[in-house]
Amino acid sequence: MKIAALKHYRAQLEEACRVELADIEHRLHVATEGLHRLEVEAEAEAQQFMADVRGGLTTNEVEGRHVALNALTEAIQQARLVVQEARRMRDEKLSEVVEASREKKKLDILAQREALRLRRRQERREQGEFDEVAGRRFIAGRDH
Repeated sequence: MKIAALKHYRAQLEEACRVELADIEHRLHVATEGLHRLEVEAEAEAQQFMADVRGGLTTNEVEGRHVALNALTEAIQQARLVVQEARRMRDEKLSEVVEASREKKKLDILAQREALRLRRRQERREQGEFDEVAGRRFIAGRDH
């Protein structure tokens, strides 16, 4: 496969990885914001619960609020897992982007080396032709 085709393929691969990374980072941002909202809500609920307990609650009211706080705690734990997974996915995709970028850079270097090799070959060929013409002129000049 030609280097140019490989470079094009690697550039597409890197771009696809970058698009996926942007999507994952967006999902991470949304998940982090959701977690933060839940934590703020839980703190406010806990503060309100303590104030209401001091004001006097029935046993049924305490049990109901306790169930609600436990559900909120469970939602926070789930949100933390989602954030943790999104971070893992982001780190993994970021590694893929870096690797794709490195591969593309390697191909750029190979393409530069190939172009230099071809240019040197052409220069040697041209120099050989110049030498041949000069030799013919020299021989032609001696013969006269």
